Amino acid sequence: MKIAHREIGPNHPPLVIAEIGINHNGSLDLAKKMIDGAAQAGCDAVKFQKRTPEKCVPKDQWNIERDTPWGRMTYIDYRHKVEFGEKEYAAIDAYCKERGILWFASCWDEESVDFLERYSPPCYKAASASLTDHDLLKAMKKTGRPLMISTGMSSWEEITTTVELLGTDNLL
Repeated sequence: MKIAHREIGPNHPPLVIAEIGINHNGSLDLAKKMIDGAAQAGCDAVKFQKRTPEKCVPKDQWNIERDTPWGRMTYIDYRHKVEFGEKEYAAIDAYCKERGILWFASCWDEESVDFLERYSPPCYKAASASLTDHDLLKAMKKTGRPLMISTGMSSWEEITTTVELLGTDNLL
């Protein structure tokens, strides 16, 4: 299997991925510094997370106030504050190309898959929390790009069901 130009599997060096997730706190400058750090450390790729807050935050939690790095705000406002959009991902795409490092994301909803397809990511990553979201998994698989699944908090039955659902082609 290949992710971009890299062969993946036995007898090939590991693909080293730096997890950025949402640790950028909605700051493009901080995201670029994290990309720089990953590139300097010799990582092959960086991984972000992409969500549509209205799809991923249960409505009963939208207006619950929380303490955040920006002060007290509702949870839905916080989720919007840390979420990158078109402008930021276009900048990330250009910056990663300039730095010679791959980038992709864990998608948490089908709209996020459609959004990220604009950038032709080399692969997708499914969080272990998404292993039972079969529609989301099928949406990522349907792109034809390699799909990595995390299994950390999953039961053996959930893992087996997911592999049976997706097949093993282009599945990591």
